[in-house]
Amino acid sequence: MGRRGLLRGGGGLVTAGLLSSINRALAIPAERRSGTLEDVEHVVVLMQENRSFDHYFGHLNGVRGVGDRHPVRSPDGTPVWSQWRAKPEEGRVLPFQLRTHVTSAQCVLDLDHNWAPTHAAINAGWNDQWPRHKTDMTMGYYTREDIPYHYALADAFTVCDHYFCSTPTQTHPNRFYLMTGTVDGEGVGGGPVLDNVDWVDRAFYPEVPGPFNWTTYPERLEAAGVSWQVYQQGLSPSDVENGNFGTNVLLNFRNYVDAPEGSPLFQRAMTKRTLDTLKQDVLADRLPQVSWLLPPAAYSEHPRWTPGYGATYIARVLNALTANPEVWAKTVLLVMYDENDGYFDHMPPPQPPTPVLPGKSTVDTRGEIHDRLTPYEPKRYKADLLPYGLGPRVPMLALSPWSTGGFVCSEVFDHTSVLRFIEARFGVRETNITPWRRSVCGDLTSAFDFSRKQGFKGNLPDTADYRSKTDLSCKLPNPAVPAQSSESDIGEQEKGHRPARPLPYVLTVNEVDGPAGFCTLQFLNEGTTGACFYVYQELSEEKPRRYTVGAGASLQDQWSVPAGEMLRLMVIGPNGFARYFHRRGRSSVGISVVDQADAGAIVVKLTNRTNRPQTVQMHDNAYGLAKRTVVLPARGVRPEQVMLAKSDHWYDLTVSVDAEPGVTSRFAGHVETGRPSITDPALGKPVLHV
Repeated sequence: MGRRGLLRGGGGLVTAGLLSSINRALAIPAERRSGTLEDVEHVVVLMQENRSFDHYFGHLNGVRGVGDRHPVRSPDGTPVWSQWRAKPEEGRVLPFQLRTHVTSAQCVLDLDHNWAPTHAAINAGWNDQWPRHKTDMTMGYYTREDIPYHYALADAFTVCDHYFCSTPTQTHPNRFYLMTGTVDGEGVGGGPVLDNVDWVDRAFYPEVPGPFNWTTYPERLEAAGVSWQVYQQGLSPSDVENGNFGTNVLLNFRNYVDAPEGSPLFQRAMTKRTLDTLKQDVLADRLPQVSWLLPPAAYSEHPRWTPGYGATYIARVLNALTANPEVWAKTVLLVMYDENDGYFDHMPPPQPPTPVLPGKSTVDTRGEIHDRLTPYEPKRYKADLLPYGLGPRVPMLALSPWSTGGFVCSEVFDHTSVLRFIEARFGVRETNITPWRRSVCGDLTSAFDFSRKQGFKGNLPDTADYRSKTDLSCKLPNPAVPAQSSESDIGEQEKGHRPARPLPYVLTVNEVDGPAGFCTLQFLNEGTTGACFYVYQELSEEKPRRYTVGAGASLQDQWSVPAGEMLRLMVIGPNGFARYFHRRGRSSVGISVVDQADAGAIVVKLTNRTNRPQTVQMHDNAYGLAKRTVVLPARGVRPEQVMLAKSDHWYDLTVSVDAEPGVTSRFAGHVETGRPSITDPALGKPVLHV
């Protein structure tokens, strides 16, 4: 039975009279010809505005949100959830719910989201200066009851919980990454760009000398014969209902400014093409291969504009794309947010080392360090040697027939990942993307299962009354930061896990032999993509170190062990990867952990470095594995295999030696087997004390 016949005839999957037109179309399976990425014929990109991941989805079950069991800690040992208020004498503030049913929290205002304050909030990776630089309101969050449509989209499709904005600053630089792959970090085309710019009406920088002149991705598509279109309700940045909110950054480039009215660049990027036009194109089966949608201000979700209005806009986009089920069966819709505004997210963004931020990288960091000025910014910015990215996490949803089922994808992505997805499908390479970003940020293909056949079974909420409800909500009393924070303010993450997409990570961090008086760590990446790590020396003012290890590469670094004191190191990587090393010197037992993917296990290798027996304890911290006691003979070596099927290959083990009280090694993470799995079943209550 054909797709249209399935809608008419029932076919046992759905009853047409019980589902809305959108839900009927969503139930249609993908047009499966090859069972690969080649089955995608249309990529549609909708970038909304100014929300952080924790602000929206930190309480969604299964994602790395407030239930993260390995939050980073301030130098005084306090987990990242508890931060000093903007006025420290008023104490600490924890995340608190923006209760839209009793306050006007739908209409919260925007917070500072400029370059310097955002870097200052991230604070070299400690991530503990948000209220100081963003106000106490930065800690506000929504839950399912506040933004039900967004949560329903996550339940129906795939949410990416390691998607970071490209750069820790405002809208335009992040949209430059989306449309061109760069902010011109090396200054060859008029950049670098750290702030909003508008060459046409000079709304931001009157002194901008002229349009930028590096190549944009739509130009590359045009040259390659790949069809594309920018859809925008209008051309005015100030028309909140029918404009483009000034988000068409292509207008800042010479080739568009000079484009004749009849030219492809003008017609495809600088004309009014509404959502009604989008729907007509879908119905007529003339949807371009690549489309970018620019929302009007009122529907962009940029604070003071509301999530409720944003939900109606996303629903209208889905309504347009599913108007022709034959087209939807071949379409991917990517919905992401340009940056976090000033709203808190607990995960420090992956960033390369720089001359002012210590660490190492096996990957070329050229073009990723702000080491120069642009002609229009010398009074506002300096060559501060801070990294261009990544910036804080933002929400990202992959909507398509190949990404249904409520999955979570935890590979690291940023806005250039969108370009790389289009690259992977249509073969048009964006050469502006730096080597570091190509190594660390994936191409989004891991968020999809192109072999799947079934459609989405379920109902998305009806948004017909969202505008009226939102308007009423915005008349309620203003939300307020709790005068006295309570641990109950942060709440708990929703119960339950989610299905998880397979990831490309095979990562190892172990202590290895090194000079006396030092703890030497080796970082090994046997996966197919680069990975970033932070290493924190707990209870120390020493800046966290950051490490980038390319696929197939390794590196080492050392930490001095203070005489007579305990060195405490915490290592974090993607998808809950964590290591803790507490050392007073060279341990009597060498301890290393490696993945054993084919067996769904880890192997803990124990090496007795002494001439007497040593007793080793292995203790599970989360997943119910039995405690093990291992007696090692003098100079003995023993590999201990730990099977992980019970926890779907998640692990969290502490290993200690009886003869060395307080000296411990803790290993946590997930063993990737190449197959779908589940998200961390131990997520839940926030870690507020250590």
